[in-house]
Amino acid sequence: MSATIINSFQLATNNSNIYGGFFVFITGVIGNILNIIIFTSLKTFRQTSAAFYMTTASIVNIFQLVVGLLSRILITGYNIDPTKTSSFICKARTFTLTTTMLTTFTCMCFAAIDQYLLLKHRWRHLCTVKAASRLIIVAFILCLLHGIPVLLFQDLELSSSTGQTTCGFTNTGFSIYYSRFLFPVLLGFLPLIIRVCFGILAFINVHHFNNRETPIVRLERDKQLTKMVLVEVVVDVFLTLPYSIYNHFYSSSVTFTNAVDSAENQFIIALTRIIFNGNFMVAFYIYCCVSARFRKQLIYVLVNIYFNNWGRKGPENHINQINP
Repeated sequence: MSATIINSFQLATNNSNIYGGFFVFITGVIGNILNIIIFTSLKTFRQTSAAFYMTTASIVNIFQLVVGLLSRILITGYNIDPTKTSSFICKARTFTLTTTMLTTFTCMCFAAIDQYLLLKHRWRHLCTVKAASRLIIVAFILCLLHGIPVLLFQDLELSSSTGQTTCGFTNTGFSIYYSRFLFPVLLGFLPLIIRVCFGILAFINVHHFNNRETPIVRLERDKQLTKMVLVEVVVDVFLTLPYSIYNHFYSSSVTFTNAVDSAENQFIIALTRIIFNGNFMVAFYIYCCVSARFRKQLIYVLVNIYFNNWGRKGPENHINQINP
């Protein structure tokens, strides 16, 4: 009976990693590409610092999905683990994983803070694309520096219990920092708290904001971005907390002596990990759901800018190929 239960959990874990992982990966890559296209094609977004942060987050999200999620699908779903065969891959995967996640969450924190400052007259001058680009560069450099200990303290090691080579931390102190502070705090509660606080403040301010000197178009754009940022924060809370709480506080502190409990634990970890990766997939679909203006902008960009331009260039290219 217990063997049947264990096999059921193992099958559910494998299916979650493969089917759930590929669903998040494919929809995430498509959504982030569409975000980049929209935010870079429309002048109203190109001149907005909050949209610049969102664009940067979308670019980094693609790297996160490819390096983090796709490799995780191969490791847990198909038992293809290149990190066990190369010290460089072992170090590079974790380094890229932590750097991209920190960069993404930093960008979204900046976007929430930016929307709050934008609605304050005395701080509005700080909300420029030039200032945002400088902040992103500084933040990215700090994220890279933060990853240096990964390159120093992670390597291939031989497991004394299984006799197999694994990719793990060689320093106990950094291993504790990684599991007890980096994931649950820097990639969990801290960015959520910052985004929730400034998102709520921006939401309150936008409803009391009434400045006749502000053009209607810019006011509507600010309201649109504030709503998009705030709703994304709410969704990210539900995507982040299950993995942070269960994997880094409960599962890591409990010893599972029963094989059934261990299999169940692996299934819950796999499921909450897939949900957590939704952070890097869901932005575009949130924007489409909460903003009718964003949906119209999506159609305008895809149809009026890209499709029509492609249609106009197509016959010309065809004619040029026939009659050079």
